[in-house]
Amino acid sequence: MKMQTITLKLKLLDPTNEKKAMYRLMADSTTELANGIVTIPKRERPETSGDIKYRNIPSAAVNQLIRDVRGNKKAKHFNRQWPGFNNQNLKLEKETSKEGKTVWKVSFPTLEKRVGVPVIVMKRQERYLEMIRDGYARQGVVRLIERHGDWYVHISLTLSQPESEPLKSKQEKIVGIDLGLICLLVAWCSGLTLFIHGAHLAYVRRRYAKLRWRLQKTDAHRALKRLDDKEHRWITDINHKIARLIVKFALMNGATLIRLEDLSGIRQRPHQSRKQRQDHGRTLHCWSFYQLRQLITYKAMLAGIRVELVNPAYTSKTCSRCGEVRSTRGNGRWFVCPRCKKKKHIDANAGENIAGAISGLADLSIAG
Repeated sequence: MKMQTITLKLKLLDPTNEKKAMYRLMADSTTELANGIVTIPKRERPETSGDIKYRNIPSAAVNQLIRDVRGNKKAKHFNRQWPGFNNQNLKLEKETSKEGKTVWKVSFPTLEKRVGVPVIVMKRQERYLEMIRDGYARQGVVRLIERHGDWYVHISLTLSQPESEPLKSKQEKIVGIDLGLICLLVAWCSGLTLFIHGAHLAYVRRRYAKLRWRLQKTDAHRALKRLDDKEHRWITDINHKIARLIVKFALMNGATLIRLEDLSGIRQRPHQSRKQRQDHGRTLHCWSFYQLRQLITYKAMLAGIRVELVNPAYTSKTCSRCGEVRSTRGNGRWFVCPRCKKKKHIDANAGENIAGAISGLADLSIAG
């Protein structure tokens, strides 16, 4: 049984200024209480809300805060700790308005009476809310969070999917994915190839690097932190888009399996020229390939597609037609087989070899 945890981010629909002020007071008080708890010796820390004095926080949020602090054994200070609720304290409600529209509400303890708060739900999110309500997904901790003046509830939920039996038919379609620097990702399936180039991404990373260097010279620490956060959000957004594109590519081609190369050692790959390593490597070597793999894995799982890891050894040096292994990858972006003379883009050739797992499968336990 595969387990996958995702987080739904639902924006509260037009809360009043009074409610925003109350939520902010709850968040400030939660952070203050968390920093007070970490100063207490671990053996003497409270176990329930009845063991500690607090104000401006619902008791349910205090109990969740105590669990959070006890679970974070290394924390010595919290810059911000948002109010949290478990599945017994936060409830999801689905209603139909007079106009016939579906309205989702969340209800959670506050400093006032418990009321249902309407939230903005995208079409793709509604599916998961239905799964929580009908018991097909397990709801975890829910947090009340502010972002740029707007308030959200972040709902953690765990999905389960039975392990699917590998198909024995030779007609099973497989997507092979090669990761790199010039081409960030190349996907191959049944003769069709999808290229995602890294040139623009490398340019943006270089621009961020220059800005970071300037801010470091002026000791602008706050601006530097904002820049790092912005860059991280940008990378995450790009990885989400790439993962969705890969799953869509697999579904369009009727693939039931995606094979990714094992990412161990991707930053030590020597096949780039010195100029390529300077222009691309310094910006894309630090790309979040692990995050990309995780996003592809969980989005594929939701679509009913299996994911396996492949040992990437020799996938770039082996002819995908006759199996001839070259001593080197060769020059340029084309693979030319010395035996059968087949000519193919070097990353597409590697993607086809990964689909066929020519070097064997890696440890599959980390792919789920």
